[in-house]
Amino acid sequence: MEQYPKDEFDELAEARTLRGAHRKKRSPLRVLIPFLAVLIIAPALGWGVVELMSQDGMTNPFVAADESDEESEAGESDDAADGGSGDAEGTADPSGDETDNGTDPADPTDDTETADPTDDASEEPTEEPSEDIETLAPVPGVSYDASVLLYNGTGVPGGAAEAESTLRTAGYTNITVQDYAGATPANDAIYFASNELYATGQNVAQNLVIDFWAENAGMTGASDIVIYIR
Repeated sequence: MEQYPKDEFDELAEARTLRGAHRKKRSPLRVLIPFLAVLIIAPALGWGVVELMSQDGMTNPFVAADESDEESEAGESDDAADGGSGDAEGTADPSGDETDNGTDPADPTDDTETADPTDDASEEPTEEPSEDIETLAPVPGVSYDASVLLYNGTGVPGGAAEAESTLRTAGYTNITVQDYAGATPANDAIYFASNELYATGQNVAQNLVIDFWAENAGMTGASDIVIYIR
């Protein structure tokens, strides 16, 4: 090959450090940026959704159910305390009546009056019939003869007695109570078998103050409505 003397273009070519086609090396940060964005944006979005729900007044049904259970237990303890004070007052009344009336325990006429309580005792069973339950006014569209299975999942014998009494007062007549040892659902829940029982399931939930109720034929089995009390 014929050699030519170096000119200014040859000098510029020798001064360059990069020769031929090349690409600029990419920074590792460009690869990590999408992952960092996901790690930062996802928690921020979750926090924003929670804040929005709390501002709109939305509540968790399971938390609300736990609060209603605590309120009902507090009400039962208050009723028990009131009943105990009432019994104490009732036992104190007879002694007060005797002192106020000034009766003499040695008076034979007083003994004859207190010794014959057969008439009052015989009338008590007829005055207080235990099977008669005063029911509330019926609600249109509610099937009060629907088969209701009430599961006692409290782990306490008779833990569903209050719920059964409430439903009978509301007018429901076909109620079966059974103990339940399953783990789910974890909170009070109501399931109804079909859409035709929507109004009935809603009425049961309102009477028992249970927030969660839904249509689920797989949970009801042979019953129209299944209730889990926790």
